[in-house]
Amino acid sequence: MKADRPPSHAAPFPGPDRGLRILVVSDVRFLGEGLTQALGGDSAVTDFHHSGDLADALGRIPELRPDIVLLDAGFSGGPSAIDRILSVAPLAKVVVFAVAETAESIVSWVEAGISGYIPRTTALADVMKLLSAIMRDEQTCSASVTAGLMRRLRRIAVTARGTDESRALPALTMREMQVVELICAGLSNKDIARRLNIGVATTKSHVHNLLGKLNLQRRSQVAPWMREVGPRFGTESWRRSPRMAGPEV
Repeated sequence: MKADRPPSHAAPFPGPDRGLRILVVSDVRFLGEGLTQALGGDSAVTDFHHSGDLADALGRIPELRPDIVLLDAGFSGGPSAIDRILSVAPLAKVVVFAVAETAESIVSWVEAGISGYIPRTTALADVMKLLSAIMRDEQTCSASVTAGLMRRLRRIAVTARGTDESRALPALTMREMQVVELICAGLSNKDIARRLNIGVATTKSHVHNLLGKLNLQRRSQVAPWMREVGPRFGTESWRRSPRMAGPEV
């Protein structure tokens, strides 16, 4: 009786009547041929081919119609080759293999257009399991890579909304901005009045006005608001902004 294959190989593939078509692109001959011999006989794979240079791969893609293009991380041209591959195989998943699993490296490859990656520490026996997961739009990442991707997404989101938010910056006077900074430093109204050489009543008036402009309810909300706004706009650039209208009173 034929033994059942492990569940990791029983992944959904492009069609009910065939397995994966895979093209390896690597200029390291023994690496490309080794993968071909090791994975080409897997029952989950219909076709497994190797190209030693990008021009050859691009010429063969229309005929081979690969589901996955396995790109060697050390391949000459690296990330820049992905655009050319996707231009002739827009439906294929480009997967980079033998890649260093660092946040900086993976983020760079993701931005270049890969659908997944196989770390250089992966055992040969686990490659098909990872490819099966990638075909299901799943990717296992280390904690550091996940954190790096989240940081990158956050920067993209902040940049995308930065223009709209900058238009909405409140028009604080120079004195109100000084009060904001001193509040964030933990000073009380009395300490702020002493520091700025103004009356406590005047300080309270400034606090009341800036809370209204920042659409905040309490003095304690000022510091958290600045921690959110500060990294995006910067105190110094805010001071120089035309929105910093009004006298220093």
